[in-house]
Amino acid sequence: MQRITIFGMTLLSALAIAGVSAVSVSASGHEFVASKLGKTKSKSTNAQIFKTSAGTIECNSVTGTGEITSLKSEKHKEVLTFNECSGFGGGIKISNADFEYNANGPVKLENKVTITPEGLSCHVTMEPQTVESLHYEDDSGKLKSEATIYKIRSRGSGGDCGGEEEGDFTGTIVGELEGGTLEWK
Repeated sequence: MQRITIFGMTLLSALAIAGVSAVSVSASGHEFVASKLGKTKSKSTNAQIFKTSAGTIECNSVTGTGEITSLKSEKHKEVLTFNECSGFGGGIKISNADFEYNANGPVKLENKVTITPEGLSCHVTMEPQTVESLHYEDDSGKLKSEATIYKIRSRGSGGDCGGEEEGDFTGTIVGELEGGTLEWK
């Protein structure tokens, strides 16, 4: 189904959003600033919505983990986990996504992500790619990230998932530094 392939693309968008707890620095623009070194965690604050031409996929829980290794850094890596995902008449399983974040917006998916609809003999993959359209803001020592991402690429294989697709994603996530503050400046 084209809708499942499109879902895969939109999933990448959601993954990008979940990476809000990223800490990075840019010499020519904004930067993420941490009060100390340590572990980060992020959590979705609303449903992460993937809209495709074939339908909508919704993940009710997205969490992320990472580590701050510099108080100011150009890049930060985060691993996102998607749970409670459904669409196209059933549940959907999504593999973890490894992201590299930048304070000025672009997010790089560093690994292949697999999306598997329950009850169908097919899957969708998203190869590593860079996406845009993240908006960061400070939220009482935490970092809030809102995403509206377009044209996320994916490829379906087997049965109902065949073909290359593009999809869109919207969602919000809040990241925090355990025992410290995380800001976007």
